[in-house]
Amino acid sequence: MSSILLRTVPPRPLGDPGGDAARPTPLAPPPLRRSPIELTLEVIGDRWKALVVWHLFWGARPFCELMRNTSGITKKNLRRVLVEMEGLGIVWKEVRPGPDRKAEYTLTPLGQSLKPVMGAMYEWGLSLVTPPRAAHRSQ
Repeated sequence: MSSILLRTVPPRPLGDPGGDAARPTPLAPPPLRRSPIELTLEVIGDRWKALVVWHLFWGARPFCELMRNTSGITKKNLRRVLVEMEGLGIVWKEVRPGPDRKAEYTLTPLGQSLKPVMGAMYEWGLSLVTPPRAAHRSQ
């Protein structure tokens, strides 16, 4: 008597590993949506970034002038901040030709669009420096 092998499942195609690997992987979860406040803080949330933006509102500044005007910052931090801001598209760096090759930094149009934000921060800060007078109470 000859034995006949019966297959109840069709053979796998070549290259199909079978098992769990053959199942489709679930879709990745949608990317987390970040609020506009989070995005704004990423751009100017750092104390030094906000101050550099503030100093550049009045035109291009060389590194040494930004260093002088931003009290408390180290050269290393100022370089880091400027590189980050260049990467975010907030600041342009222009290196002057010549033997001294000084770099000047200026705000991009995106950086200029921060004026209302920085102006509001300035106004709010003024209210902390000069508290309003107490209202006169009549009794």
